[in-house]
Amino acid sequence: MADNQRWTRRPAGSTWGDFGADDERGRLNLLTPQKVLQGIAEVKVGVDSLGIPFDEIRWVSSKLLTAKDTTDVTAQAVSVKPYRVSLDPRGKLPLPELAVATMTEPITDLNTFFVAISPALGALKLGKAGDKYTKPEPAIGDFSNGKNILKGQDCLQTSVRITGETNADLFVETAFLPPTATCLRYIIPDLNTPVIPDTLNNFQMVMPAGNARFNLQYGREFFYIYSRVKKADGKLLSADMSNSLTLKLKVNCDKDYQNCPFEMPISIQRKLTLNLED
Repeated sequence: MADNQRWTRRPAGSTWGDFGADDERGRLNLLTPQKVLQGIAEVKVGVDSLGIPFDEIRWVSSKLLTAKDTTDVTAQAVSVKPYRVSLDPRGKLPLPELAVATMTEPITDLNTFFVAISPALGALKLGKAGDKYTKPEPAIGDFSNGKNILKGQDCLQTSVRITGETNADLFVETAFLPPTATCLRYIIPDLNTPVIPDTLNNFQMVMPAGNARFNLQYGREFFYIYSRVKKADGKLLSADMSNSLTLKLKVNCDKDYQNCPFEMPISIQRKLTLNLED
């Protein structure tokens, strides 16, 4: 461990100093573009007692792939209770209970793929290539799970556009962008300070750091989803998501989310692909 450390007492369980005396990323050094989460879910089509069609989702596998090894986290995936989603105008598309903390990201991502072409975002208002609909009001997404994400919210302005079509399919672009007026109630006033100049912060998250301390992430998020949809029945066939987050991380804050020893910038770029095979 280096002698010129910037701290005098290393918190229990922390990685301060493990990546060099001047490092400000800590465990984020372990996150590399080579890490890929691969999840498999079984999707069964059904019709409820009111005649409303739905898809029942049952997670069957999840693996974390790196250049060196593969970590099988299927045990967590299969412990998620099956849940239903529906793209029918009469149906519902709720975010399921996030009871399995390690599955929060896969579940919310899959749900967002469906939301992107849902009636709630105005997809049914579109008819042909070039048509576009922007939802008048931004919406808050809540991905808190009470475990590794004590509080998690984003605020996004959405628009849907048909970018092309074939005889069988439609191609849809859905944009989730920072709004012109926030719909977040910031956890602490500091999180209102723009991370990107002249752009509202529309993302905030609180995570436990151990020993009654907490880490806070906040800043700007946006993403696009490009979907292929079957014309005949509106079925989602495949989709790609491009997600960008420019954030700041407040580290080891107290119970009031104050007195954080330091703050550092984070940039996250995510690419996700969804394939729904018959």
